[in-house]
Amino acid sequence: MKTLVALVQQNRYFYVPFLLWLIIGGALLSLFTKDELFLTVNGAHHPVLDVLVTGTTYLGDGITFGVMLLVLLLLRKWKLFFMGAGTLLIVTLIVQGIKHAVNEPRPIVYFGDTEICHMVQWVKVHGGLSFPSGHTSTAFGMFCFLALIWRNKKMGALMFILGLITAHSRLYLSQHFFADVYVGSIIGTLVSSLIFWLFEYRRSQTTGQTNAHDTIIAPQPA
Repeated sequence: MKTLVALVQQNRYFYVPFLLWLIIGGALLSLFTKDELFLTVNGAHHPVLDVLVTGTTYLGDGITFGVMLLVLLLLRKWKLFFMGAGTLLIVTLIVQGIKHAVNEPRPIVYFGDTEICHMVQWVKVHGGLSFPSGHTSTAFGMFCFLALIWRNKKMGALMFILGLITAHSRLYLSQHFFADVYVGSIIGTLVSSLIFWLFEYRRSQTTGQTNAHDTIIAPQPA
């Protein structure tokens, strides 16, 4: 447990914003209805944002995670590759298991009126398996993983922001509800954190040794 606390402290630039997100997001879920939260975020749209958000939602695509894994392979970061691949696999299994067990409708089916939801014409909007958000889970799993292995820990703040931007895109594009992305962010972050803690950080703290070749992908700035 001590090593887990130390991991959080060392990566506070990611975990502190994430904790604030959990508190604020949880408060919003308790204070406002499902409809109100979705329509507030989805209703704040603009033609320029339509284009930008279409791009940011791909940050949570499995292909993007795969590109990161490919980079690790090319850099011969074998341990990091398997840890990252394990994160993606477990996140996917958990999310898909919950999706098919719950089978919640997505906004376009839930509201039953396409005029209520803002949709981008070039983006295909799905109708089922809404809870939780797979894109958000994948994004937070990937960005948490990157925050953990980056030597410059301040990059953790940027990683969190990118994860949150991905979550926002899922509501903006009428693909998910607030609770979907909220729970998705928790799944991705927890899985990534536990895998890193079990297979890298806990071992290195116990032995007092850290293999820089396996755990650092970016140099510390001067």
